[in-house]
Amino acid sequence: MQTHTMQLRESFNQFESALHDYGLGYSARLTTLKHSSSILTEHEAQGLTCLDRGIVARQLNDAEDRFYSGKLAKDGYHLVRRSIQRFVTFLETGSIELPNPLKGSRIRLEPTYQEIADRYLESGDFHPNTRNDMRWIACKYFNWLAENDYHDLSGVGAQEIQRFLLACSNEMAPSSMHDVKLYMKKLYAFLYSVKLSQSPYTELLSFPVNRVSKIYPVLPMADVAKLLDSIDRKTGEGKRAYAIMALGADLGIRACDIVSLKLGDIDWVRGELKIVQSKTNTEVVLPLTERVGESLQDYILNARPKSEERHVFLRLRPPYKPLKAAVTIGEIYRDCCKMAGLPPSKSFHTLRRSLATAMVTSGVDINDVAQVLGDANMDSAKKYISLDSLNLKRCALTFEGIAPAGGNAHV
Repeated sequence: MQTHTMQLRESFNQFESALHDYGLGYSARLTTLKHSSSILTEHEAQGLTCLDRGIVARQLNDAEDRFYSGKLAKDGYHLVRRSIQRFVTFLETGSIELPNPLKGSRIRLEPTYQEIADRYLESGDFHPNTRNDMRWIACKYFNWLAENDYHDLSGVGAQEIQRFLLACSNEMAPSSMHDVKLYMKKLYAFLYSVKLSQSPYTELLSFPVNRVSKIYPVLPMADVAKLLDSIDRKTGEGKRAYAIMALGADLGIRACDIVSLKLGDIDWVRGELKIVQSKTNTEVVLPLTERVGESLQDYILNARPKSEERHVFLRLRPPYKPLKAAVTIGEIYRDCCKMAGLPPSKSFHTLRRSLATAMVTSGVDINDVAQVLGDANMDSAKKYISLDSLNLKRCALTFEGIAPAGGNAHV
């Protein structure tokens, strides 16, 4: 289905001017145009002059496939997606401003659907991330219904749900379709409970979605030690970095939880660290290991700026405010990698994976690994088994007793 917007070649030239007017630097403009031009190229190859959402979906799926196959780095993958999305947004709205990260927040629903959406989002104490995803799917679905002349839920049934899912599949990757299915199921469970639907359509919304799950590499424990040893603990910056790295290496704490860590979360008497995980919204009590305890003490007493702030980790320069986001932890980790002579990376989560893999390799039960990491879902911890290359080698079968077809050939 073609969207009747501006002629693509003309609009691409206008897009280039809009990027300049928006204030993007020369390098950023070139990169955005490079990746978005693939949309124009494929349309022209097929003789199309108006936007075809199917082509956009294929381009995004191709980028995702290259990312999961290791042919495209994470930063490059997100850059391709943003470039394509920015061009498509310009075609449809005339603006290069990308949609608000709060999914669905800019979709204006008809009053009937807005009231249902509000009730739905207020029906439970959901984690903020879950609430955003619920809003995204509910708004997308209700907006689709309105566009197809369904101005209330009467007459909406299995056929309409299937049509909506098909429309989503034409523009979304499999990983996104998994989320669509999940939150449509949650939405219809609510609609059924408040008698706005004759069925929860549980079976209809229980179809399997195959998602590619990438196993990310870990940092060998020898490199973890090298990383820690390379930090200059004589400086305030070094003391802060060492304490942060120790929290990741010894306790596997996520970057977002380190940013949120407060002085009151440290129980010096019991030797414990209590945190409420941002991802799972559950409390986890972790032992204050010797290295973690000493590094936190050294930073707090000898390097942490004097401040009324209760967060443990503060900026190095005034104003002495808490670190803004988890990305700051990633930047500190990258700098530590450079000092240690390791490949630069912002993936602080690597330390969490390294700890979990080391525990599995040492024979720690997977249930205990999940408990230490605070993983609510056992599947989140099971992936570390596949990283245990030492024990996987012991499971490998030999070719002894297996004769190739055609006779006893020597391999």
